[in-house]
Amino acid sequence: MLLGNDASINSALRRLERLSSLDDQQLAELARAADMRRVRPGSCVLELGSEDSRLLFLLKGELKLVAEDGAVRIVRHTDAAALGPVSRLRPSRYRVTARTEVDCLLVEQKLLDSYSDQHTANSVLVADSYLVSEPNELIDDSASHPLMFDVFHDLNHGRIVVLSDPDIALRVGRSLGPLGTDPARLAGILSICPALTLKVLRAAKAARPDRVELHSIKQAVEQLGAEQTHALAIHCVLRESLRTESAVVRKRMRGWWERTMRVSAICAVLARMSERFNPDYAALIGLMHAIAEPVLLGYADRHPDLADNTALDNLVHDNRADLGRILLSMWGLPKEIVEAAARCNQWGYSGSAVADYTDILLVAEWHATIGGARSRRKPAIEEIPAFRRLGLQSCGPELGVKIVEAADQVIEKIEALLVV
Repeated sequence: MLLGNDASINSALRRLERLSSLDDQQLAELARAADMRRVRPGSCVLELGSEDSRLLFLLKGELKLVAEDGAVRIVRHTDAAALGPVSRLRPSRYRVTARTEVDCLLVEQKLLDSYSDQHTANSVLVADSYLVSEPNELIDDSASHPLMFDVFHDLNHGRIVVLSDPDIALRVGRSLGPLGTDPARLAGILSICPALTLKVLRAAKAARPDRVELHSIKQAVEQLGAEQTHALAIHCVLRESLRTESAVVRKRMRGWWERTMRVSAICAVLARMSERFNPDYAALIGLMHAIAEPVLLGYADRHPDLADNTALDNLVHDNRADLGRILLSMWGLPKEIVEAAARCNQWGYSGSAVADYTDILLVAEWHATIGGARSRRKPAIEEIPAFRRLGLQSCGPELGVKIVEAADQVIEKIEALLVV
């Protein structure tokens, strides 16, 4: 049942942490586009797997969230979790029903984001130039693990670090020495370490915020300058590599690096199949899509339960997309990079009528697991809209083999670039 006028919706919006600092005019405009509903006990509010683009906010009453595996969570309007969206990930990971009579609010996420971006008084300044949303951005599943509170505490205090695989970083550092100031060669070496790639992109953007968006690491090196890029990379190699005594964490970090390099290589291969796509940009999107993983791994040693390989893998996998979206948005990377990272777990993504870079990423992720360890169910090609949107749904196994072989060649070149 619909209820509420603009004034009552305005009042409801103001209690939400993301919007509490908007002015009256902004809230009134947003209220006109929001739906307030009263739901009877036992009624379904959101189906499991729903792709509804609207975010659900609980204003009054209790909701029951049931996951696919049967796990149950109860959210009350008095809980801190009710200050943010309930079951915000898409597809929804829960079937949400009303335990009591419930008042709730439905607001389009893109609309909410546009207002949140305009007003940042409720955000926290990070590293003097970046803004980040509050911890309730992550409310689903293992986002409630104490590690996530560690992440957001440091993020809100400007202490977030994207760590490098220590062995890869060391080899990259050794390889940088004899390169001189050739931007192309410097970019080639830096792209072997996704964390260093991100840091050069951020530094280049901060140095020249008035310039066009950066779509390759080579552009970033040219904009920042080879000498400054070299100094930044060496600094990060020495100070921002993973330090852990856990063999489980080390293995997970190396797995992230290997998988990321394969995904990036396959993204470039797929992009070359159509003139609409930029292979360098596709490769960069592949490098950035799981950049939240090393951030999360940097906190794993603090939590003994994450010494278990499955527990660690589940936590990292379940939180990488949403944290990646937050971090990459915060650091001002292009929207295609942010959107691809945000949907890197969404095999069912169908986007608009025309294929995009997120489709390329998802197909690349699918191919990157061929021949490797598979700890998760991988959908069949016909279950993944990205294959159809790229025109690859009816291609035989030969194409898949060629794609993987091309990626293998890229990986071999990467090994050759590194000084042992």
